[in-house]
Amino acid sequence: MNLRLRFRRVVLDADTRAGRIYNLVIFGTILASVAGLLVEPTPTWIAASEQPPDWTNGLEQICLAVFIADFLLHLWVTPKPTSYLFSFYGLIDFSAVLFFFIPQISSGLILWIFKFGRVLRVFKLLRFLDEAQLLGNALKASARRIGVFLFFVVMAQVVLGYLMVLVESRHPETQFQTVGEGVYWAIVTMTTVGYGDIVPQTVLGQLLAAVVMLLGFGIIAIPTGIITVETMEQVRRGGRECVSCGAQTHRAKALHCDQCGATLPPAVV
Repeated sequence: MNLRLRFRRVVLDADTRAGRIYNLVIFGTILASVAGLLVEPTPTWIAASEQPPDWTNGLEQICLAVFIADFLLHLWVTPKPTSYLFSFYGLIDFSAVLFFFIPQISSGLILWIFKFGRVLRVFKLLRFLDEAQLLGNALKASARRIGVFLFFVVMAQVVLGYLMVLVESRHPETQFQTVGEGVYWAIVTMTTVGYGDIVPQTVLGQLLAAVVMLLGFGIIAIPTGIITVETMEQVRRGGRECVSCGAQTHRAKALHCDQCGATLPPAVV
């Protein structure tokens, strides 16, 4: 086995000890990078005397070195480097190291925009979870139904916001001056956020507000139900059933049942 194939198995797979160690290193580096970013002061509008702790600079350099090595290794071992570069994870990797190559940037705000790639690296942690792939497939399969549902929700909020403006327009101290403010109030109320910056003054308006609040509970539950049903369908279609206990929720590469330990049937590709 040549050197490139060996590195490919370490970088792209996690079925060997070296691959698991490599993934743990990347996993820890991502968490450390985000932890360092959390303690940095905000860009451009901070006081000139406010500086990040000294240890964050060293941590940033170490994390960037790991990110760059990981990015270059992926380009080297991937059979189709161009496809990887323009893939979701490839773009995240590229954005995480991009600002390292342009140190002449002096604007704190622009630099933070590039540093945002470090935050995006958190999404790479999803590759370590089999359940994340299952949830992603469920979201993809139910995206059309959720999209249609959200479209009707938006239309309902426009109608409810307009009605609230009509109801409250006769009150001398009304806070609803435009339809846009009514729609904003409907969104805040229906999602049960309830900032309280705009409130109805009339009895009829308060009754309408109560209806919108009650609708909010149902609207929040519907997408959850759609995703739950689709997730269970994904498990039913793609899960391997244990011949001993009948369980189907196993890890993708599991050899034995997570429930009883019996040997699982081979995965169907």
